[in-house]
Amino acid sequence: MNRFYGRELNNNHFSQHSISHKELNDFLAKAQKDITSSDPSEKNEINENHEFNDLIKAWTETSQKILLMINKEQKVLTENRNPRSLMAFGAMGAHINMALQALKATESDL
Repeated sequence: MNRFYGRELNNNHFSQHSISHKELNDFLAKAQKDITSSDPSEKNEINENHEFNDLIKAWTETSQKILLMINKEQKVLTENRNPRSLMAFGAMGAHINMALQALKATESDL
């Protein structure tokens, strides 16, 4: 007979503290990966994801500030500009808006 946690067990009985192979596999599947034990390529990917998310955040903030300036302080941007420059500012604003909308559509993936 085997002794386990102070209880005698024979080959036909399991401890109250035992866990089935299926339960163990379920725990393993649900467990978060330990970053310290992952391989270097996984760490690199995690770092790249953080860097990308930081860049997206900075780009979003900058883009929103540019749009505010285009919409709010038109005199500063339009004074002494030729018509082509004005059209370019308008196009830039439209493209920034579209890019922000596209980013918003992907937020569930970030």
